[in-house]
Amino acid sequence: MPWVITAVVSWVVFYFLVDVSQLRRTIFGGIFTLALGSLVDWGGQELNFYKFYDVIIPWAGCSIFYQFGPIFVIGIIFTQYLPRKKSLQILNIFVVAFLYLSLERLILQTPVAEYRNWHLLASLTVNIGAFTVLTWFAQTFRLAPYYIKDVSFKDE
Repeated sequence: MPWVITAVVSWVVFYFLVDVSQLRRTIFGGIFTLALGSLVDWGGQELNFYKFYDVIIPWAGCSIFYQFGPIFVIGIIFTQYLPRKKSLQILNIFVVAFLYLSLERLILQTPVAEYRNWHLLASLTVNIGAFTVLTWFAQTFRLAPYYIKDVSFKDE
């Protein structure tokens, strides 16, 4: 049940925060994050770092509700609100990594997930790395909405 709850809450947050006009571009941030999250969660379980239970519908060893809930949604929202300035991007990466760590901590309080050979600091490190890679991906493929407004050939 916690997997379904996280999915529902994620989609409610998505509803309030998404800019539908940008979705055509920012959805690729969600797809990239889904692929990255699936790989990390599958690998983490294969290496016996952590274990998920009661996944209902499995996806890469995790619940499809979790992968297409918070992971997919956060990829889209993160991409949509990616700041232009590097200093703000660094701050954004750390803030979102800590927020995601909070979600992880809540899930660990339920019986659907447990750390075996893992620690919250390891998760924080992986989160920072993942959001750094997502920032690079969004910039490289020009997914952030500020690129649309970026086209100016006038001398200023």
